[in-house]
Amino acid sequence: MRFTYSALDARTLLTLALPVLVGCLLGQWLPTLLPDELHLHVIWIPGPLLLGFLLVTPRNQWRTCVLAACIGTVLSLPLVPMASLSRVLASLAEFAMVGGVAWLLLRWRGDRAALEDYRDLTLFLLLACVLLPLCSAWWYTLAQGGRGGILTVAAMRELALTSAVSYLVLVPALVNVARIIDMPERRHGWRWESVALALMLFGLLVVLWTVDWQDGVVTPLLTLAPIPLLVWALIVFGIAGASVTMLAVAVLGMQLGVEGLGPFGFWSTERNLLTGQAWTLCTGFALLFLGALSEQKLSSRIKLQRAYARLGEVTGRMLVVQEEERTRIARDLHDDVNQSLAAISIRLSTLRSHIPLEERSSVVELQDQLLAVSNDIRAISHELHPSILRFTGLASALDAFCIKRNARGRLRLRCSIEDAPRLDDEQELSLFRIVQEAVNNVDKHARAGIADVLVCVRGTQLVLRVDDDGIGMPPGHQRRSPGLGLISMEERARLLGGTLHVDTSPLGGARIEVRFPLREVAQRER
Repeated sequence: MRFTYSALDARTLLTLALPVLVGCLLGQWLPTLLPDELHLHVIWIPGPLLLGFLLVTPRNQWRTCVLAACIGTVLSLPLVPMASLSRVLASLAEFAMVGGVAWLLLRWRGDRAALEDYRDLTLFLLLACVLLPLCSAWWYTLAQGGRGGILTVAAMRELALTSAVSYLVLVPALVNVARIIDMPERRHGWRWESVALALMLFGLLVVLWTVDWQDGVVTPLLTLAPIPLLVWALIVFGIAGASVTMLAVAVLGMQLGVEGLGPFGFWSTERNLLTGQAWTLCTGFALLFLGALSEQKLSSRIKLQRAYARLGEVTGRMLVVQEEERTRIARDLHDDVNQSLAAISIRLSTLRSHIPLEERSSVVELQDQLLAVSNDIRAISHELHPSILRFTGLASALDAFCIKRNARGRLRLRCSIEDAPRLDDEQELSLFRIVQEAVNNVDKHARAGIADVLVCVRGTQLVLRVDDDGIGMPPGHQRRSPGLGLISMEERARLLGGTLHVDTSPLGGARIEVRFPLREVAQRER
């Protein structure tokens, strides 16, 4: 296969290969900061970094991730002081095990999101936080022993704990940060004010942990200080914020413990680090499962919102199709049926001149009936598709509608349009349909004699109200399933970007009110 450079390849290099390469190179450099005789390091980056990227990367890009990790690890030999060949070989072997663990995790989870289900978390803890650290620690200790060292249980324990802590805090942070990047609806709490407050709280934690408390009683209690911060981060930012906060708190606590500070800085360096790692493991386990519960609720809410959005799209398309069908039927009635009736009337006029005088009254009566049918068809055509709305606007269309309804029924309509701006064709048609449906409901069910139709602008919103003096809404109507007419009006109001409310009218009956924002008015006021 020939490699071709493209914009997609450049994006992959910048967002995938380069971070993995730099992260693995940095991971090989961090252990050299501590004295060599300790054989300790606070966090191990290369393996967890690769596993996190594999869990959020499509399978066809795994080769790029693994290759970048290997290149970054090999480059540490000439670039990192005191880098050893045994550490590089052990890292390369760990990458092979990481690939197997990632394959098992993805095969187990199926179509679910990574590290969201409790079963996935349990498998992740067993494979990535227990089995993989033990195997990598054994392999690394064996590689170090190959240079003449001694394979000790203590060395394996220290390396396994460091690796387990690193996988526990790094992998969930990477996976959940990538998830909120791909899904904007999960960024509900990521605002500048919240981020600034989180940094201030973390700075306060740093101050509390670096102060030298003399009494020896307050210092152990400081292990509880990060708990409110972690819970607050979980509530505000979700599992992504809690994972990042846990990573920062864990690194801070273990690094201060190595330096003899903080709540873990009481004993020797090895014991301090061991205490910090034990605290991180216990807190990380609890936070991970608590975050999974929060994440499942958020995922369910997002799925429900998407389902409502899809349902709204389908309903909107159905309304569009309905209007198109109404337009077609109105055109056929006006152009075809009415023309045919006119042609029949002309033929009857011709026939009338050829029949006896005493029989012409029947033909005249028949022509009058045809004229009445033609007028009815024309009225139905105009109701199906009000052409006046397109040419003269909403105000004129509503006036004509009120005049026609007053002429043919007992319900008296009073229309009032207060300087309503000219809207889009779709907006005016939706408002007109809402008025039609509301007036039809009043005429059929309200037993009203008067109905007021008001269109006005209030602030940056356009308001449509239909009030009647009828019997009003029956008690408990909000708990019942709404009728088709009300559902249609609500959906049209939603398509306008507004809301529909049903309340008691000052006239004694019901009030139907629609409000939606006007962009032009808002821009003009700004």
